[in-house]
Amino acid sequence: MWTKNQIASAIAAGAIIGAVPASAEVFSGRGSAMAGAGVAGGDYTYSALVNPATATNFKENDDFAITFDFGLIANDQNEFIDTAEDLTDYIDELDGLLADQSSADYILDSLRTLDDSRLTLDAGAQLTLAVPNNFVSGMLYVRQSAFLSTEVSLADSDVELLSNFGEQYFDENDLESAAGAFGYSLQEVGFAAAREFTFGGYRVSLGATPKYQSVETIEYIETVANFDNDDFDVDDYMLDHSNFNIDFGATINWGQLQGGLSVRNTLAQKYETLSGMEIQLDPQVTAGVGYTGEVFTVLGDLDLNAVELFDGAGEVQIARLGVEADLFDWAQLRLGYRHDLQDTYDGAFTAGIGFSPFDVVQFHLAATQSSDDTLGAALQFGLDL
Repeated sequence: MWTKNQIASAIAAGAIIGAVPASAEVFSGRGSAMAGAGVAGGDYTYSALVNPATATNFKENDDFAITFDFGLIANDQNEFIDTAEDLTDYIDELDGLLADQSSADYILDSLRTLDDSRLTLDAGAQLTLAVPNNFVSGMLYVRQSAFLSTEVSLADSDVELLSNFGEQYFDENDLESAAGAFGYSLQEVGFAAAREFTFGGYRVSLGATPKYQSVETIEYIETVANFDNDDFDVDDYMLDHSNFNIDFGATINWGQLQGGLSVRNTLAQKYETLSGMEIQLDPQVTAGVGYTGEVFTVLGDLDLNAVELFDGAGEVQIARLGVEADLFDWAQLRLGYRHDLQDTYDGAFTAGIGFSPFDVVQFHLAATQSSDDTLGAALQFGLDL
């Protein structure tokens, strides 16, 4: 039999592969449609979340803004949900009955499919209140994000048992393959503040975001026979952590061209799960360039360092490119692409539309696709006064 720690290590190592690092994904009806680019510019109600210096990137008639964003990205690899539900029902019905080799083969094939699959969900939401001005432009935000992955790890002993099953009574407790859920929930409350200066004829903005972070790690590990979705209460499998952190940023403007640099989560953190494994929150340094014209906006971001969420998960380092076409301040079309330079997870295409009547009411929708199994969406409602 596997020990509890052996099961936990096998599950977590597989489940967390390809996960976006904690605090990295900021869902926005505007920003997500442009692949998340925004370090150098873009709309300040989103870009100030990834670079506080862009809180000064407002229009002359902007006095106050309130926005609410939410979004998610889901990956149901190899129809993990359907396969898991069918297998669970089949095992429950077969338990204690006389079974033959064909039944064993079905169970083994299903376990192999699940072993090569995973189900992941990355979701988030935030509420922002911005008060732009020429003295110190500020934005208060409350943000919630979460990542959860479900994984199955096929035990060698199950391959041996089911391959040579023959005809005998089936006992589900003989299965040692492991199943589990692994992830985290992150809550942030922060205030982005920035001020613009003039150096050598260029407009330079400097900003910082002090923030309080509350992180709950999630780890539920069991054998396949004992894994019960119906009785799963996530609160029983969480550990709570909290800390202070801070982001820094700077931007420079050359007419219609912009450059930016941000450091998010300057104070590195580690959060333990129930089994003692660690989720890492490392500083992320990102550079950005941008062009802002009357109609078109082009933004490009590049992470200057690679970060890893969990030992063995693989490092992540993202390049982002986004384009927006603004039609008379009433409607917007957006496209984007992001690529992981470390090839830990697939690149993603993004697209979106926006409606902003009188440049006051804001409604923006974004969609993301990185593979046949991975889809995402984000939505923003807001008012600019």
